[in-house]
Amino acid sequence: MRTLERFYLHGLRRRWLAPLCAIACLMPAGATAQMSLLPPACANLNGEALDKCVRDITAPQIVPKFEFIEPPPPDPSATANCLRVNLADREYCIWRNEIVLACRNRAKHPDFGTCFANYIGNVARPGPANCAREKPDARAACTERNAVFTKCLEEPLSYFLCLANKGRLPERQIRP
Repeated sequence: MRTLERFYLHGLRRRWLAPLCAIACLMPAGATAQMSLLPPACANLNGEALDKCVRDITAPQIVPKFEFIEPPPPDPSATANCLRVNLADREYCIWRNEIVLACRNRAKHPDFGTCFANYIGNVARPGPANCAREKPDARAACTERNAVFTKCLEEPLSYFLCLANKGRLPERQIRP
């Protein structure tokens, strides 16, 4: 096998090496500088002179100006992560998520808002949370939740957005 490989490589070398040498010998000296990545004015320089030449020739790059893009408004019809809500809201969260998922079926329910309003009335609303059962680091969030949960229940679709914003609904909302 080694002889075959050597023969094959030797054949390739002989077949391509001669034409490449002929091309290199026929090219004028100036053409080699043109083939390199260096600009022609810097072809014969090296070291500090080459560095200065390249820096002087290179045009300054235009830096694009980044503009602030406003984040998309929160979607009140998005499902909530029920593992991250207060214990008093877990059951309500699960029912709300199931209703949201059922009402997204446009073939069955063409109007999301009407569908949600019809079904959410059958779900037991959450009451005040017992903050003594919460972990010590979550007690402050629990007392905040108790202060605003009745106001947030006025808009059941945005209930968890309202709780997250401490009793205020975000100004920009998508109405499904």
